[in-house]
Amino acid sequence: MKKQSIFLIFAIVLTSCTSLAGNTQSPSPSATETTWNKYTNETVGFSVQYPPNWQQEDLPDENNGQLHHIALKGPEGGVELIWGTGLGGACPEGYQPLAITKGSISACHTQREDGTDLWSLAGQQIGNTDFSGFLYTNDTTSTSRAVVLKVISTLRFP
Repeated sequence: MKKQSIFLIFAIVLTSCTSLAGNTQSPSPSATETTWNKYTNETVGFSVQYPPNWQQEDLPDENNGQLHHIALKGPEGGVELIWGTGLGGACPEGYQPLAITKGSISACHTQREDGTDLWSLAGQQIGNTDFSGFLYTNDTTSTSRAVVLKVISTLRFP
């Protein structure tokens, strides 16, 4: 009986790991996301969805008008997307992939002293435009982390 129980637990864990490892598909929009707001940048060709209780804020251009910003902010945290020319940076910890609508985007994850999360998106090219951004949580709850990561998972490129 004990061997059967151990075998059953092992089989369940192995099945779970196999299904997680094999699931490399991008997340599909859920019913919740269909009620979310959507920001679309027609010029560069990207879009992202965000919860209805979040606010969209156009931030001032930088680098003599060559860098443009949009901030999406809510009680859980925020997503700031940046595009233009003159982006760069490095990640001493190494970049990790974050799932987006189709594929993934590289991000540098750090944890601040207060325990909140910060992700810096690695710069990438969309046509002849550089693209980057930041994600952050406002608190240390797993719910806030999940919402912020869900927002970035809706990022779509042409």
